[in-house]
Amino acid sequence: MMRKHHANDQSKLKQAETPFRIAACFSTLCLIASGFNPRAMAEEPILQELRQLMADSLKVKIEHEEKIAPGADNKPPCKSESWTFHAGLARPVVRYGRYLNRPPDFTGSYPSLANSDMGIGFDGGAFGNWYRGNALRVFINDRDIFAGQPATKIEGREGENGRLGLVWELEERRSITLNIFVPEDGHAMYALLDLSLPGLKVDSIKAWVNCYPGGYGPAYGLPSHRWVTTAGNQAEVPEDFAAKEFPKVPITEDDAWIFYADTLENSGSLGLVVLPEEKVSGEVSLSSYGVGTTLNYPPETRHIHLGFFAYSIVNEAARRSFVNGIKEEMDRLRSVAILQQ
Repeated sequence: MMRKHHANDQSKLKQAETPFRIAACFSTLCLIASGFNPRAMAEEPILQELRQLMADSLKVKIEHEEKIAPGADNKPPCKSESWTFHAGLARPVVRYGRYLNRPPDFTGSYPSLANSDMGIGFDGGAFGNWYRGNALRVFINDRDIFAGQPATKIEGREGENGRLGLVWELEERRSITLNIFVPEDGHAMYALLDLSLPGLKVDSIKAWVNCYPGGYGPAYGLPSHRWVTTAGNQAEVPEDFAAKEFPKVPITEDDAWIFYADTLENSGSLGLVVLPEEKVSGEVSLSSYGVGTTLNYPPETRHIHLGFFAYSIVNEAARRSFVNGIKEEMDRLRSVAILQQ
């Protein structure tokens, strides 16, 4: 079963009328510019309508699709959803595939995410290199929150910034909330994780990020040359890599960004922004195919900010654009808590 709809259900008739309304309003503006006095024609309603149409055109719209496969062979039903953000010319997508392993859908024992192809994924152009099936997971005391159970609340919101909110309600009134924001031009996805863990002794908090910079060519026998750089470190896995172990790039508390690329593909690079004040540490584990990033946070952390970027341009231009914009993007990340209100 598949359903497809817009978050704000507007009729096709209204959509069809929009170009004609804009044209009429534009004609009125041309008369005004030529010196014509439109007061006798009650221009105010027309101008107000034009302003409203222009404002609506700048809003981020969300297109939602869902599909449910019924349970079978002692497995729960499997639900897949996608949210496409219509943001200017960009179409970033968030995907979420999981088993509905909780009552009333299922009463047995089965994980919500049964393999590495399930979970929260990103898609849409180069964002698909963050992996459309499984780009982000969260661990509390080494417990994989997303794998244990499905999100209990999901809400999409359209506006100047598109937002998708998912809530995992845990035992004893604890919860993990993931809010993903898409700006009006769709150049990034800003993720804010809120951890509500009253009464829990927290020993470790970890976010894990999965990506395939340059794409999925190696799965089809194509060569690769993965390359990762931070402000202070870098590592690579060239086509003729012969060492016994793949390299790792350390992440220190002073690092604010990570850039992922493939020098052979020379496009489809990715960027990740973190906030230094959150005192993140960890490492990036390279391979000739997938690249995993482990981000460790202090046990007292209750808010995690992550900025995801994807580029279809050549690596050099992408890295220059990404690094030059780090300060501005960190400020945007800090502001996402305001956007969700």
